[in-house]
This record gives sequence, structure tokens and C-alpha cells, in this order.
Amino acid sequence: MSNTPPPVPEKVIDEQGQPTLPWLMFFNNLFTGDTGTEFAPTFTNLTISGTPTITGKYYKLSQSLCYFMVTITPSTSTSSSAGSTYINNFPIDINGDGICFAVSGNLGTGSGHVVASSNRIYVPAWSAVTVPLTIIGIMEAR
Repeated sequence: MSNTPPPVPEKVIDEQGQPTLPWLMFFNNLFTGDTGTEFAPTFTNLTISGTPTITGKYYKLSQSLCYFMVTITPSTSTSSSAGSTYINNFPIDINGDGICFAVSGNLGTGSGHVVASSNRIYVPAWSAVTVPLTIIGIMEAR
């Protein structure tokens, strides 16, 4: 059995004679690209009971597009206030505002805001969450 990729039937030169990237090559770069970089998120104004485990990872999808994921596993519970609880140490410069969402078990989801001017990720509100919570988001980054 061979693991050679299929031939690329798409043109690599467009009608105006300019080089173009075949779609297959574009998506292949996404699948074989960045495997993620871990970081230890720190929060401002996160209310915690006990000692939670907080982990983070971000992926540079392109030179300017970044996806991130932060997981909070509470030992007892955590709470957040919209507009005042934020991640204060995102490791790369945020170049353009973005959006984030927090999801947790069967508790639903809420949206937050990624702010370029302060390099902060403002998370949505949640109250006394006792199960693992994941925050995901996307933004323009340098």
C-alpha cells in the first residue's frame, strides 16, 4: 500500500499568468501545519474555590490568524464576571479584535471578547461552575 498523495489536477498558474495556490495544497497546509503551543494562562478577577488546573494552547493557523483554547478544571468551583474577568498573559501580540466562547458540560455557552488594544481575552460570565470549562476563540495575531 502506498502513501503517496493524489495528483494535483488544479492549475498552479491562473488565467492572468499569476501563480496561484491549489486548494488541495492550501488545506494540506492546515492539516500538517501548526501542532499548537502550550502556555499557562493567568486570569485577572477569576473567582476560584480550591485550586483549579488551568491549561492553554494556541495555534497559528496562518501568519495572522490564531485559534486558542483554555481549559479550567476546578477543584471546587470557578466564577467569572463579564467585562472584568480576563486572561492577562496571552503569549503573542493580538493585532485585531476577536471573539471567544466558554462552554462547560451541560451548562451551555457564552461569548466574550478578544481585545487587541490591551492584549486581553475577556471571558464571558459564569457562576459557580464545578465541571471543566473550555474557552475557545479566534483573533488576528502578529
